[in-house]
Amino acid sequence: MKRIKVSLALAVLWLSGCSLPTAVPPTPVLQPAETTAAINQPALTAVQQQQFEQAKQQLNAGNFASASALLQPLAAQLPKLTGISYNLALSQWQGGDISAAQKSLAQLLAASPQFSDGHNLSGILARQQGNFRQAERHFQRALQADAGYAAAHKNLAFLYELYLGEPLQAHYHYQQYYALTQDEQVKVWLALLEQELDQVPEQSAKEPDDE
Repeated sequence: MKRIKVSLALAVLWLSGCSLPTAVPPTPVLQPAETTAAINQPALTAVQQQQFEQAKQQLNAGNFASASALLQPLAAQLPKLTGISYNLALSQWQGGDISAAQKSLAQLLAASPQFSDGHNLSGILARQQGNFRQAERHFQRALQADAGYAAAHKNLAFLYELYLGEPLQAHYHYQQYYALTQDEQVKVWLALLEQELDQVPEQSAKEPDDE
C-alpha cells in the first residue's frame, strides 16, 4: 500500500540553550527563543527585558502581530542578540508575513552565520515556497554549524523523501536523527521507507553525501 505522505513543518525551540525539534502538521506550535548573545555583548536593560518577556507572552498566546511590534525595535537595537531576531522571524512567519520573516532571517544570518536555528527556519520557509534546493542548503548549513542538530536531520529526511525523491539520502538522515533522539516513531518511518527502497531500481537511488 502506497504510503500517504504528509508535509510537516518543523520548528526549533531555543530554550535554556538547548535546541529541541517540534513537528506539528500543518502549522507548528512554536515556543519563543530565549535571548542568546556572543560573549561581551551588552545585556538587556530592565526595560528591554520586560519588553522581551511581553513579546514572548504574546508569541505564546498566538498574538503574532503584537509580538512582532514588540520585537522589531529590540532587534534593531540589539541585532547580535540572536534570540530576539529569531523570535521576530518566528512571529512574522506565524503571522503570515513570509517576506518580513525572510528579511529578518537574512539579517540574522548575516550577523550570525553559524546560528543553526536561523538556517533551519530559513530552510522551512524555502521548502514551503517550493524552493527545495535552497531549503536543502539551509538545512545542510545548520548541520555544518552543529553536526548534532537533530531537527535539521529530520527536516532533510522529509525533504529528500517527500519532495526531492532521494530515498537513500532520506534513509541516512532518518538514521542520524534516530541516533541523536531515540525517537521511536523513526523506526516506523524507516520501515516504510525501506519497503519503498526494495521497489526502487538500484540505479535510480542516489547515494547519500558524507555529512
